[in-house]
Amino acid sequence: MTVPQRLLVTVAALALCATTLTTLGGSPASADGDDPLMTDPGFESGTFDGGQYYHASLVAPGASGSGHAARVGLDYDGDSRYPRGGNLPVRGTGVSRGMVNKPVRQVEPNTVYEFTAKVRTEGNASVRVGVFDAENVAFYRGAANHVDVSSPTWTTVTRTITTGPRTRELNAFCFLNELGSSSGPGYCDDFAVHKVGPAADPAPAPPDDTRAWGANGFPVTIPAVQSFTRHDGESWQPQGDLSISVRHGQAATLRDDAERIAEEFVEAKLVRTATVRTVDDHARVARGILLTTGAVDLSAAPAKAQALASQAYRLDIDENAVRVTGGSDTGAFYGAQTILQALRSAGRLPAGAVTDWTDQTFRGLQVDSGRRYYSLGWLKNQIKDLAYTKMNYLQLRVKDDQGLRVESTVAPKLVDRLPAGGSWSKAQIADLVAFARRYHVTIVPEIDVPGHSSLDTQVYPEYALPEKTGYDYSRADVREHLARWVREIGATFGTPYVHLGGDEFFDADNPRLLSWVRGFAGPKATGEDGYKALFNYLAGELAEDGRGTWMWNDMISDPAGGAVRLSRDITIDYWAQIYDAPPAGAYLDAGFTLIGSSSDLYHDLWPPLTADDKNNTINQPWPAGQWTTYGSPYVYSGGWGAPYSVPAGSNSVGQFFPIWDDPHGWAPEYVLTQTLLPRLRVHAQSVWNSPDPVTDFAAFDPYLRKLGHAPGFQQPVSTLELNPPQQ
Repeated sequence: MTVPQRLLVTVAALALCATTLTTLGGSPASADGDDPLMTDPGFESGTFDGGQYYHASLVAPGASGSGHAARVGLDYDGDSRYPRGGNLPVRGTGVSRGMVNKPVRQVEPNTVYEFTAKVRTEGNASVRVGVFDAENVAFYRGAANHVDVSSPTWTTVTRTITTGPRTRELNAFCFLNELGSSSGPGYCDDFAVHKVGPAADPAPAPPDDTRAWGANGFPVTIPAVQSFTRHDGESWQPQGDLSISVRHGQAATLRDDAERIAEEFVEAKLVRTATVRTVDDHARVARGILLTTGAVDLSAAPAKAQALASQAYRLDIDENAVRVTGGSDTGAFYGAQTILQALRSAGRLPAGAVTDWTDQTFRGLQVDSGRRYYSLGWLKNQIKDLAYTKMNYLQLRVKDDQGLRVESTVAPKLVDRLPAGGSWSKAQIADLVAFARRYHVTIVPEIDVPGHSSLDTQVYPEYALPEKTGYDYSRADVREHLARWVREIGATFGTPYVHLGGDEFFDADNPRLLSWVRGFAGPKATGEDGYKALFNYLAGELAEDGRGTWMWNDMISDPAGGAVRLSRDITIDYWAQIYDAPPAGAYLDAGFTLIGSSSDLYHDLWPPLTADDKNNTINQPWPAGQWTTYGSPYVYSGGWGAPYSVPAGSNSVGQFFPIWDDPHGWAPEYVLTQTLLPRLRVHAQSVWNSPDPVTDFAAFDPYLRKLGHAPGFQQPVSTLELNPPQQ
């Protein structure tokens, strides 16, 4: 997915950096202390030791003539597009992908640090090297200091950065600069970060006060509850040993959830132990938590929420116990998450009754795993975090121009087995899907066709248009190949939906495709009509397996008609009013079901820029602006224009927070974990569509920090957890 033009920045802007001294080939400035705050800065262990890398390897000798250096970019055999040991050619800009990142976790707030490194390049490659602070400015506006270097000889780079008022971690990075064609590779060595001294003008940290409860009198949770009625009586709080009970008649439905919830209470350190008991159906539970399912009174909720009664729940709280009544096991699980968060937030639950619901069917995170590999551990962490905040979908883009991320028997040559590339086996996907189901999360795979397929058409030229700009779907054998492929992906994930992409294909008016569609739709049929016909066909094939189809909006300029009418069984995923697409409301008026994945909220994993440049960086979107502009799930992106709302009663049924990785594969998982947290928490509050618990983002920020990640969220500690195995 490409970002609207108003969000693009120039190559010159990317060369900008924070206001600091830079020396190339010079000596580093004096530093306070001789020991760098980094383990193995010269890669002398022969490993990446604590860092993350992508399309990188270690080579000898290093800059000093001995030891090791990191090579970023793939190792090619002569002029071949095939890297040694790889099975895929790499398209133009894909050649220059490659990075290494080392975290520095011993830093102090409001302190000046100096970063040094040695770099060199081959051919016309350009290496970007520097240091990044994800929390340099209050409320998650990061800063970076970096420089682009093209030099055939080892060159010393020096950068300085002043940490923010809450910074505890820096990231030293080196990657190939993809802005322009690069033959690569590049090399980096001798990373070091030294403390220089205190900041000349230290910035005050925002207040971190969570004493106030939510506006409705209930402790702040994310998302906030819809309704709370206070009763007379003492508050409830768990004792050291918590009892979670389920009725005998509901044990088959609820016991697994109850055991998982018990583990979470212990992992959150809210209790010493938690025991799950099965009790008689008519027994009175005097202590702890009773988990049940049953009817939840939603008479005060909108009709769309009543249709999602299975996800609603009620809490009845007194000083002895909390009774959770879920509309289903999912609702009961959500009720338990509210209890857990409320205890983290306030330490106790006031006596009273909570009734909570949502009117949004799809609430989730979209991850661009087509362009880069994500570890299964990182994905499982995100699933835990989604469930913790009552989100229920994870959309994985598993195929883009960089290859296929999952094992396939239909397109085996496209599976990414490049060194430090990475893909998942079908068995691994089965395990991930089962894990997600335990947390009431559904995974929807996206396999983008017919565009975003330049690598596809190199690997499988027999399916390509003559210009190799995409698939030649005028041919029955090509359409059948795509159908087998998307059906295989649906079966691999066992999903109720498959997202077929359908974005940014600019060759629908190709003479072959026009001739094909006009052959059955008449002489006035357009390339867009043929495009619709392809997706109607693929949607019909998926329907044979009982699966629904999603697609992006941007190439469908006439949702209401045309010589070929797009099937209303296809759900439109709306990302921007771009490429002649009409406003979101036009798809609703034409009878489509609509979900959003707004370009305004893109968490683009571009290389870090400066604190003042918010566009196309890992700092986008700024959470305070996200809170203000996208506080409702009925807001959609205007692309180059301002965002706008669609009616709340319409068939707009959810929103995804989108992570994209168009340019580099730079952002390591531990950096993304840090930058994603505040943005995904604002999204969770918005998409549940309950009243805001506090007045603004500044008041929300202390709570999202205090509530933190889901219990059991595992921070990565070694490269073994971060990088794919060599295949």
